[in-house]
Amino acid sequence: MISINTDRLGPVVVMHFHGTLTREVLKDMEDAWDDEVDAVPEVIALDFRDVAQIDSICINHIFKMARTAEEKNITLVIYDVFESLKKIFEVIKLNKVIPLMTRQQFEKAYLKNP
Repeated sequence: MISINTDRLGPVVVMHFHGTLTREVLKDMEDAWDDEVDAVPEVIALDFRDVAQIDSICINHIFKMARTAEEKNITLVIYDVFESLKKIFEVIKLNKVIPLMTRQQFEKAYLKNP
């Protein structure tokens, strides 16, 4: 099960994910992503603070999200990633495609008044 809440902070969209990202929730993830991409913000940040597990299908989808963001000139970042997920992302080189940040790094880089 997944819950996705979105905050729009000027040109920055923060998508807060709560739960486990699996193929069963991929449609919800895609729908939320499409809604935000259609507005063409400058930055979309994926808050993974409450994501402890992700399957390979959703990881593949995150790579697709990165490609879509690049095509639309949207900066995509992921922040507050559990250490176990961060290690997986580093092994598969996701961190070479999408910056992985702490919450503080994200706020300093993209939010004027965190």
